[in-house]
Amino acid sequence: MEYFILRQDQSITNPIIPLATSEAFDDDFVYSSVFAEVVEKENALYLDYLDKPERIVSNDMKELFAKYEDDLDFTAIVFTDVKKGTQRLYWLLDIVRKNCISHETTFTPDGLIKELVIDPKKVELDCIFQVDTIKESFTIVNLDVAESMLRRSLLGFQLQRVRLERR
Repeated sequence: MEYFILRQDQSITNPIIPLATSEAFDDDFVYSSVFAEVVEKENALYLDYLDKPERIVSNDMKELFAKYEDDLDFTAIVFTDVKKGTQRLYWLLDIVRKNCISHETTFTPDGLIKELVIDPKKVELDCIFQVDTIKESFTIVNLDVAESMLRRSLLGFQLQRVRLERR
């Protein structure tokens, strides 16, 4: 199986910007849904995948992910632009964490990952999962999910192939 790092497309210069309020994105706050204010620049784009301040997906991407993984948790979040009076439904994404980093992974001197390598034996059958390191976190999707994402008109994400550990 092939795997890909899912990232927000940084080449899009005018995305909506969620304003992280302590209540909306606090790890200790238990909630079933949240209203979060956003800032819409001129001609702002509502992306289907956001990295920051948390992993946030559009309703379309949520529906796609739910087809592949039963154990994903989603929390509704309504992005509200007070000045324009608009609201859009998005979802905070809670993904299973996997300790699957291979010993072949290379790091920069400051501890960031230079090249992520995954041990496929530790991934099992998960299609969507998260890999955490001390300084970084990666959302990983398998080839089936990546192909499904590319077949749809989803906006604002990039996929980068992940190397698998040589056996």
